[in-house]
Order: sequence, then structure tokens, then C-alpha cells
Amino acid sequence: MKIPALPSESSSPTIDLLYDYAPFLQLSEFEGGIGRFRPGTPTPRVAIIGAGVSGLVAATELMRAGIRDITLFEARDRIGGRLWSQQFDPHYPHLIAEMGAMRVPPTATGLFHYLKKHGISAAACFPDPGVVDTELHYRGARHVWPAGEMPPPLFRRVDEGWRALLSEGYSLNGMSLIAPTKITAMLKSRRLDEARAAWQTWLNAFRDSSFYAAIVEIFAGPHPPGGVPWKRPDDFELFGSLGIGSGGFLPVYQAGFTEILRLIINGYLKDQRLIPCGISTLATRLAKQMIDGSTVGEHIRFSRVGRIYKESGKIKLETGEDQTPAFDRVIVTSSNRAMQMVHRLTDDETFLSRDVSRAIRETHLTGSSKLFMLTQDKFWLKYKLPLTIQSDGLVRGVYCFDYEPDNPGGHGVVLLSYTWEDDAHKLLTVPDKRRRCEQLVNDLATFHPEIAGHLSPAGGDYERCVIHHDWLTDPHSAGAFKLNYPGEDVYSQRLFFQFKAANDPATDTGLYLAGCSCSFTGGWIEGAVQTAINSACAVIRSAGGELLPGNPLDEIRSAYHY
Repeated sequence: MKIPALPSESSSPTIDLLYDYAPFLQLSEFEGGIGRFRPGTPTPRVAIIGAGVSGLVAATELMRAGIRDITLFEARDRIGGRLWSQQFDPHYPHLIAEMGAMRVPPTATGLFHYLKKHGISAAACFPDPGVVDTELHYRGARHVWPAGEMPPPLFRRVDEGWRALLSEGYSLNGMSLIAPTKITAMLKSRRLDEARAAWQTWLNAFRDSSFYAAIVEIFAGPHPPGGVPWKRPDDFELFGSLGIGSGGFLPVYQAGFTEILRLIINGYLKDQRLIPCGISTLATRLAKQMIDGSTVGEHIRFSRVGRIYKESGKIKLETGEDQTPAFDRVIVTSSNRAMQMVHRLTDDETFLSRDVSRAIRETHLTGSSKLFMLTQDKFWLKYKLPLTIQSDGLVRGVYCFDYEPDNPGGHGVVLLSYTWEDDAHKLLTVPDKRRRCEQLVNDLATFHPEIAGHLSPAGGDYERCVIHHDWLTDPHSAGAFKLNYPGEDVYSQRLFFQFKAANDPATDTGLYLAGCSCSFTGGWIEGAVQTAINSACAVIRSAGGELLPGNPLDEIRSAYHY
């Protein structure tokens, strides 16, 4: 008998769920699916709203379970959602701009299951600050940060204090807060009761604190981690520019502290990887996979879904073709704002409780903006310039990508601007990409004229060689990713556990929510994968099917008071 492979060393439960999807998914590969329907049991007609990664994964698992009548409705003219690898030129399909998700941590075990299954490599390191040669520009001064070394001296105090917090923990009013790295170790060694107690203590202490308020509480007091109090406001500005592994966090200082801390405990900000072939490859391969005679892609219908309502025991969808097809079960993976304003799920209690509806309405989605440029050459290699720049100017983060490492004379790809929140909102006033590009290059020239001098699109072609996108004004998303404010972890709890309604016929409405904004890790593909598995399990059980043991419907319980 063939035994399923054990999870990899990086596999571990996540802190809010105390559950690891990897063993369940590996078992499903051995058994042929996450569940099944006994012979003679009718299978439901299912609609999935959205053909992003969450919708594609849900469709995959429902088809493997034996459900054939599935339709994925996609409002865009492409699949993938925020898995969006744009090509600059069809002649160079491997030179891409990752307009959505671009960093993947190996601890995202659900995501890596599908990456490995579809032969997608994530071996390349993402050029995060400090991982590669980096420069930090702060108050008009340039600070060099060689790859793999400690940050520059000006930032040393805040870096050492932050590292001390992660490795030593903190004592607040006699309450011992266990070091986040120790909680991570508890998860990896499956000491889940200890991890649960430790995380609840952090929640009790800081559930209502912003990221900024929490670090002021921790580091401006008399006994800060590292032993040296931070000075206000300078050190907090320094820390905001330095960030915690993936660039400056100053623009999201008002996010909930626990929202940021859970990412650290789950290992999402460590060892981040780049998908050299483009993250959209995952969406493409999910759509092309053949399951019992048809591909997932054959079930995709490019049509906008408006209002979702119930009539005569069926769930009906208003589509862009003035049709109202009826379904037995519906999975909604669109953004929270579309759930409210387009699908009108929060108008009444037909499908969702008041608490879940409030979570949809109030969950905060960030603004985010990106601008990529295809350059004539890889000038940073030729002139030994930094691969990453972080600054306190209009240009917050610059990242240089080499998608042709075997071709030294090939084109380069530069992420000239990656911004969040207020920094992204400023750029909305410059919608023309050439003007925006020129303004960014001019700003960069004030502190690094050498790099700015090389930043012109290949062949001077701004139309073809510059790509930008503002997620806040995207009509299908109306925001980039979920990042809750203080006190809003309870919204993540309500949205994530909504799929549990399938366990109770008295509360089961046949509609289930999925997507990263309905998870505890908004903005990460893992949250989209997790909720896709959840919703697929909910459909199977609700419609009379059987699930494999160890499934999330039975194994995940809400273990915390948020």
C-alpha cells in the first residue's frame, strides 16, 4: 500500500487555525479527491463567482469529488484575479510584471501543494531588503546595506530591538508575552495547546492596538526588548522606513498590530520566494488540468454576476447577459466590496448573518499601486548598483528583477514603484503612466541620480515597456488586499468560519465565502487557497457527499476570543 508523503519541514499549522492543510491535501492526492459522492447520490449544480486562484482551486476539488455541473463566472477578460503576471511584449513572454501577488513564503503549505503538483518552481529568492544588496535613503542620506549583513548603523538600534522582541518576547503589566519565534516553534512541533495559550495572551494585550501604538507601548517604555528605549519620533520613523523584512511599513502603521504579528508567527515574512515563470502560471495550469474528460477552464464563463438572491429554493444569479441561471450551491470568491455593492449579499439575511454581513462591510481593503518598467539592459549588474532601494520619498520601494540570468545582455525588469495606502493614493492624481513614470524617476534622481539615469523604457517605448495598476480603482476589486484595523480580527474570524454553516442544516443557506479577504491572511495566496478548500468541503457535505478524515470542516475550530 502506498503511503502519502509526510509534510515538508516547512509545513506547520497556522496560528489562528491550529491546522495544517498539507496532510489533508496530500491524503487527497492518495485518495483521488478531498471527498466523494456515493453511487446514486445526486450531485449539485454549483456556481463559483470568480476565476481567481480561490475559484480555480475550489472548482478543481469539486470536480475531483465527482461534481460535473460547475460554472465559474469571471467578470474580467482573464483568469487569475490578483495572480496577474503581465507581459511587456509577446516576443518576450518570460519578461513579466507581477501586478498582484509576487512573494510566496514556503510556509504557505496549501499554496505550495498546488505549485508542486503543477511543476511550478519557487526556487528563486525574492529581492527583499537585506536579502540582496540594498540601499536605504532616509532624510536625504544614503545608507548602504550589503546582502546578508546587519542593517546600516543608523537603523541598528530599532533592528536589534525588534529582533529582541521576536526572540525574547515582552512583559506587559506583569503579563508574560511569549516570543513570537517560540510560538512558531510550538506550531512546527505541534504543541498546539501551548501555541493557543500564547497567542491568546498577545490578543488580549494588543487586539485593540494599531501597529504604531503597540510598538510605542513596547519600545518607548522603561523595559524595552533589547534594553534600549526608542526615541520618539525619530526611532519610530526609522523603523517605519526599515520595515520587518519586506520593505517599509510606515504606510500601514495604522493597521492592527495582531494583523501584522500573525504574519510573522506564520513565517510569511521570511524566506520569501519569486516564481520565475510568473505567478499567473498557477492559474493557467489549474485551468488546463483535465479531470474526468474536461478541463477546469471549460467550465469558465466570462460574464459579470450582479445580484445573488434566492427563489423557490434555488440560488439565482443576475448575469451580464440578462440571464438568471439557478444553482443549488454557490461559492463567492469576489472581493468584499463586490460582495456588498455588486452581489448585494449584505442587503438582508437571506444568505449571511448580521455579524458576517458587518464583517464584509467593515473589513478594510488597502490601496496599493505598482509601476513596472522593462529596461534595455540589466544596468544594476553592469554598474554594480543595489538591487533594492527603500526610501522615505515618493518612490518608496524599487526592486530589480533578472528573469534571464543566463543572458547577461538581456533586458531588465524594474519595479519602480510599489506603494500602499496613502503613498498609493497620491499616485492616483497622476493616471497617465508616462507622466507618473517621469515623476517617479525625477524623485529618484534627487537621491540616486545614477540609477535614475538608467531608468528609461527599452527603446523609449512607454506604451509597451511601462505597466502600472492602481488596485483601489480597479472596478472588480476596489482595493488590493485585506489589512484589518485594530479591533477587527473578529471580522476575519466571522468571514473565515462562515463555511462551517454547512455542518448545520438549520443554518446552511448553500452559499459560502472564499478568497484571501475572507481569511486571516489577506493579501496572501495561502488565504485564498485555504478558503477555497473550506468552501469545496462545505459544498460536498451540504449536498450529501462524504469528506476525507482530517478535513477542515471537522478539524478547524474557532479557538480564540478576538
